[in-house]
Amino acid sequence: MPGPDRPRSLYDRVPKAAPVRGVVRVGAPARPGGEQMENVPWSLTTEQVGSEVVLRVAGALDLDTAGQLRSSGTSALHGSGPAPTLTVDLADVSFLDSTGLGVLVTLWHEARNVGGKFQVARPSSAAGRVLEITGVDALFDLT
Repeated sequence: MPGPDRPRSLYDRVPKAAPVRGVVRVGAPARPGGEQMENVPWSLTTEQVGSEVVLRVAGALDLDTAGQLRSSGTSALHGSGPAPTLTVDLADVSFLDSTGLGVLVTLWHEARNVGGKFQVARPSSAAGRVLEITGVDALFDLT
């Protein structure tokens, strides 16, 4: 039987850490010219050229913003006629998390299901690193 100064289990010996809230970002990704991208405001612009739709994303593509990209991409794929091409330009993405990555994969699947093409253009160093580490870059046409 443990005494008052002895722990009951190994877990009682480990001090409990404070809960982590939000996203912890270490460092700020830089553009090739050395410009820091930490405070890039979120924006999503759409440009249509024939049957190709280009979605330009700027800022963090994460839990808060990924839904907007998904709805815009889905609308573009279903509203562009037969065999649409959806290009997501990630040149100004400062942060990409698993939610944003999941939306890119979802849009890739949807493009294939409607007989279209999906490509990722000019991924920033932050986005490119996530695509490469996860192996998802092998799925997409990178331009």
